[in-house]
Amino acid sequence: MADYEQELLEKKKNYYLKYVHSVLAKLEYVKIQPLSNLQWRTFRIDDLFESVTRPPARSKNKYDEGDIPFIASGASLNGSVKFCRPHENEVPDASNCITVSPVDGSSFYQSTEFLGRGGGGSSIIMLRSQRLNKYNGIFMARAINNTTSKYQYGHMATSDGIKRDRVLLPIDAQGQPDYDYMEQYVKNKMIQKYNNYLQYLNAR
Repeated sequence: MADYEQELLEKKKNYYLKYVHSVLAKLEYVKIQPLSNLQWRTFRIDDLFESVTRPPARSKNKYDEGDIPFIASGASLNGSVKFCRPHENEVPDASNCITVSPVDGSSFYQSTEFLGRGGGGSSIIMLRSQRLNKYNGIFMARAINNTTSKYQYGHMATSDGIKRDRVLLPIDAQGQPDYDYMEQYVKNKMIQKYNNYLQYLNAR
């Protein structure tokens, strides 16, 4: 039994090592200025995103188990509360957006398609921009959360209120959001994190 468990652990370890190496192969570390050396400026959310919308009316209790995340007003697991199977002919919400919980302001970048909770005051708010990608999206979601964390159940966010909220971001020489910097910053952090994982696994 012990040998079998050890074999399973080795398989899991090798699978993860293969995954980490595949991720690192796609990332390039570039030395950049620390955050403290940057110029910063506040921007209204409706100046950063072309679309600020809510999903159609949905309840997680009306879905069977599946492989599409159901994104609601949770503050952990990227806002996912369940994995569901879409209804027949239902089109999930597209990936590459930032979701904001109106209940507590929790903000997450969504890298895959999802089913967003809709139909009430606590339905999530979706922010979309053509400038968004996986890396700068993670940075911006964190910056947005610094602003939207003021919301709470007795003072929930609205779509119009979110549009007026201001987000502090690093800027480029033209005074515009420095998307390239934000992207590279997150890439560097990911490289650092995965290399730490590799060191830990290789030491075991």
